Amino acid sequence: MSETLNFIEDRIEKIKKEEEISYHHKIKQIIEALLFASHEPIPLHKLKEIISTAYPIGLRNLREVISEMKKGWKDAERGIQIDEIGGGYLLRTKPEVAPFIELHTQNKKGDKLSKAAMEVLAIVAYKQPITRLHIEKLRGVDSSGALYNLIERNLVEVVGRLNTPGRPSQYGVTKYFLKYFGLKSLEELASKFAV
Repeated sequence: MSETLNFIEDRIEKIKKEEEISYHHKIKQIIEALLFASHEPIPLHKLKEIISTAYPIGLRNLREVISEMKKGWKDAERGIQIDEIGGGYLLRTKPEVAPFIELHTQNKKGDKLSKAAMEVLAIVAYKQPITRLHIEKLRGVDSSGALYNLIERNLVEVVGRLNTPGRPSQYGVTKYFLKYFGLKSLEELASKFAV
């Protein structure tokens, strides 16, 4: 009888440990996702507030989980790290790989598009395939600079040529355009951004 009781107690203990590991793993997943999605440091109390909606956790335990994640990522030699900045936590690139990020982003000229570029982009998105001449007729001004800027940013590309004298290029938006604006397909464009 005592062997059976010991077996049951061992089994219960094992189940509790498995649940604890799963609980701990879920909290780590949530922290990682929140930090990945944020461009600003997230204060510890805010992380606790969000995580506690599904997984109750105290500030001390949360701090321990974050410390464990930081150490684990350092030991795994990952390219990112969790930093504490201004009372909050943020995912950042490790200094030793920062030059590669700079190479990747050096050709990008800021994040914001000019008003002219946004106008051209909207025309291309809704009227594609479209020629530069047709864009300029719709806008009433030269659009070559804005169009070139959009091509450089990989938002617009040549999708074909018109079968007329001079064979002018026809432009359309890229797959990156969809990602940039959070669209699954061009069909979503009309519903997300009313004309």
